Amino acid sequence: MLCDFEVRLYVVVPMEDIKKSGELPGSIVIRRLFSQLTFLRATEDCGYFLKVTKVKSVGNGKLLDSSKYIMFPVTFHSRTFLPKTGEVLVGIVIEVCRHGVFLKCGPMNSIYLSVRKMPNYNYVSGENPFFICNDQSRIENDVAVRFVVYAMRWSRTLVRKFDVLASIDGDCLGPVSLNGFDGLDL
Repeated sequence: MLCDFEVRLYVVVPMEDIKKSGELPGSIVIRRLFSQLTFLRATEDCGYFLKVTKVKSVGNGKLLDSSKYIMFPVTFHSRTFLPKTGEVLVGIVIEVCRHGVFLKCGPMNSIYLSVRKMPNYNYVSGENPFFICNDQSRIENDVAVRFVVYAMRWSRTLVRKFDVLASIDGDCLGPVSLNGFDGLDL
């Protein structure tokens, strides 16, 4: 789900950067904010950061104990992607294995769709393994799949991401055709 959040972060800027460059401190702080968001990538409360839509304020800097860094409070509005349980999304299959498939959807690169959540689909092994349904629809690499977010949790590892479990057990879920998509990248 796309959301808009007002976020307040503290941006740490080396004193040396402010002294050396001829730029205004505000522009240096904003550049460091973008750099910090690229590294941060996502938070449990806001989701995945997609875009800063407006910088609301850059507060006064506070000299840290080491006196080599200045910390600025920055308030900004951001567009984020926050997955919710029960939400219907479309993902692209990136890997097929015996027990299910992994999907990519937006900034999420490893959504797991278990064979248990794919009713009437059977695994077919081979060089390019796939799942086939009684109605002959197939789930294989590079296929778009409409799924519902069955469960999710914030990952407690160093990688800042959500772990998402998917299901296609329901109406209008499963492989879909993307209009105009012919598989060619021109």
